[in-house]
Amino acid sequence: MGGVDRADQNINAYRISLRTKKWWWPYFAHVLELVMQNAWLLFRRTDAHTAEPLDLLAFRRRIVQVYLMRHGAIAKPRRAARLALPAVHRVPDEVRFDGVAVGHFAGPSQTTKRCALCKKNTKKLCLKCTVGLHNQCFNAFHSIH
Repeated sequence: MGGVDRADQNINAYRISLRTKKWWWPYFAHVLELVMQNAWLLFRRTDAHTAEPLDLLAFRRRIVQVYLMRHGAIAKPRRAARLALPAVHRVPDEVRFDGVAVGHFAGPSQTTKRCALCKKNTKKLCLKCTVGLHNQCFNAFHSIH
């Protein structure tokens, strides 16, 4: 198959489907899907693909997860899901090491949490990453790669 046929096949596999009366929505959604398809193809050609191979669905989920966490629109995970992964793996590296200080502030927590580094109880958390961190562990958590 040619490149256009393959792109159409991949886009149709995970097509955005919302019912709307706006005439421009199919064009807008198709552009987003083409961008995602092309980004996945570029990702597969880089060295990052060999370290972390992702199929198209996993790639799309990863992109959405990073954007939601970076812009703060992600809902709090359920308690069982939070305990499943350590905090270091729960926060994507793209958000944890984004190099942007916007949003990475230590703030008070409503409940006692475990520090992501030293595992002791704390009443502070990173407002962007939503993981428990002591004041002395805050910089180390955002600088260790």
